[in-house]
Amino acid sequence: MKSALCLSLCGFFLWAAEPAKEVFDQAVRDLAAGEYQAAERGFQSVLREQPNHVAALSNLGVIYSRTNRADRAIAVYRRALRLSPGDQALLLNLGLVYLKQEAHARALPLFARVVEIDPGHLQARQLLAVCRAYTGQLEPAIRDLEALRTAAPRDDGILFLLGFAYLKNHEPGKAKAIFQLMFEAAGPARAQFLAAKANYEATLFPQAEEAFYETLRLDPGFPGVHLELGKVYISLRQTDDALRELQLALKENPGDGDASYFLGGLLVQEGRYAEGIPYLERARNVKPDFWAPYFYLGKAKLRMEHPAEAVVLLRRAVELNPDGATVYYQLGQALEACGRKSEAGRALRRVHDLRAAALKAQSLDDGPVAGAR
Repeated sequence: MKSALCLSLCGFFLWAAEPAKEVFDQAVRDLAAGEYQAAERGFQSVLREQPNHVAALSNLGVIYSRTNRADRAIAVYRRALRLSPGDQALLLNLGLVYLKQEAHARALPLFARVVEIDPGHLQARQLLAVCRAYTGQLEPAIRDLEALRTAAPRDDGILFLLGFAYLKNHEPGKAKAIFQLMFEAAGPARAQFLAAKANYEATLFPQAEEAFYETLRLDPGFPGVHLELGKVYISLRQTDDALRELQLALKENPGDGDASYFLGGLLVQEGRYAEGIPYLERARNVKPDFWAPYFYLGKAKLRMEHPAEAVVLLRRAVELNPDGATVYYQLGQALEACGRKSEAGRALRRVHDLRAAALKAQSLDDGPVAGAR
């Protein structure tokens, strides 16, 4: 069974149920060979002739997802789902796009729908448990993961998630027992790495730091540790340590878009705008539909007194993250600096509305819990 730690797409693509045009068949072959530009042209050609061709839409979504164009993938999957609302593969792939963006609340109902259609769908059940754990629905997540563990007792992905859920639920003893099973299933270095990630996700940052260093002791070349340590040090506000680890991560993997983003964003936060911009541009090129590089680029441009450039970047960040109050605030500041006062006012009113909605949602969430206690 696939681990939920790997948040990549299912990797499937649809074959036509009936004999299809040669252009569709060739596009499928191109997709299978990783020739994404040719495959994209082929499926778009099919859609010009047959706009409701679900298989072409689905395959186009796979291409957009694999080439880090999340907003296009979301749009095309939703278009396909309007035509085929119960398609399990479409639901699963759309959910995985959201999961890669860490939009767990948006992914959750999609995985829940797959489980409703097919209760035996193990991957969907595991992914649903992921979303429940990350959205604070810990008891259902633990229940689901314990059931999955019975079916696959040595799946280190399930054990990781279960240990993480117990940590989040303030049950360290149960988490420790699960991590011990994970050590036996995954081997020492990988198990330490997974345990460190679980502690990081549970905001237990000193414990995460210790476990990541233990991973390096066991295997100095274990991939991804320096990036994760950089994120830990950002959370601990240890800037010099974070910069060091993120630079090591990029030395290890120069194409790591996440390391470029975290390093660039940290430099901007530290007021080192000119240093941060190249890293953020690299991150944007790797993940063109990720809102955060645009946000920090816009923030840097605004601080460097280039407000018109900042507006363009921040508008794109707003398009990709329409519920982000901080993004609208920065946009309002940039518009104000450009003398566009009425537009700035609208952006700042949006900040007020989003913050009010967040407070209302928090009060609704907190009420029953406080009452139960």
